[in-house]
Amino acid sequence: MAPPQVIALDHDRLGRDSVMVDVASTLGGEVQADPPRLMRLLVQALHRIAKSEQLLSQKDLMIASLKSQAMTDPLTELANRRAFEEQVRRAIAGASRFDEAGVLAYIDLDGFKPINDLLGHEAGDAVLIYVADFLRNSVRLTDTVARLGGDEFAILMVQTTPDEGERRARTLQLLMNSSHLTFQGSLISVSASMGVAPFFSGADPRAVMRLADAAMYTDKGRRKMHNNWQNRIGREALAS
Repeated sequence: MAPPQVIALDHDRLGRDSVMVDVASTLGGEVQADPPRLMRLLVQALHRIAKSEQLLSQKDLMIASLKSQAMTDPLTELANRRAFEEQVRRAIAGASRFDEAGVLAYIDLDGFKPINDLLGHEAGDAVLIYVADFLRNSVRLTDTVARLGGDEFAILMVQTTPDEGERRARTLQLLMNSSHLTFQGSLISVSASMGVAPFFSGADPRAVMRLADAAMYTDKGRRKMHNNWQNRIGREALAS
């Protein structure tokens, strides 16, 4: 009778793949020529490989989910500050490569604290979600809308001239400030200040963001002064 054949595993081909090393361990390094046993061991090895691939796939999905959560505002599902700043850096880098321009718009809601104080934080959350949806549905797919925190939002407009970007931003501000939402029977008007700053090839991302933020506070001061003046005129008209 011929001696039993020996099937030896080529460990050089296995490399450092932990799954295949585990397979080698399962097969014991060499297997006597027993077709049924060999088949069982091969099936077991294939099951282990499939399970390992499934675990790796689940791990990749979990990592992707965690990264998404780290870059997303949980209330509005917009990009958060961290994600927005990264998008601004990428946009300016792209502008430098292709000699393009874009615009940054910073938005801060007016009179948001009284909404929370008088109607509760649920009403405040409803306003934030409303503004987020309004902005998201009013920009191009290539633009990025973010909630920077609190009642501050931002829009990154790419591949647009400063004049066109400012026109679009101011139109959006006008439309938003003419809108309102209803929360538990209460009509809530939306009002926001906006600052706009252009960016060009070679711009400093942090400098552009500071300019947009400063412009927003300038607009807020101007709007507050205008509203105070209108209120004063109204009071004088009533008193006369």
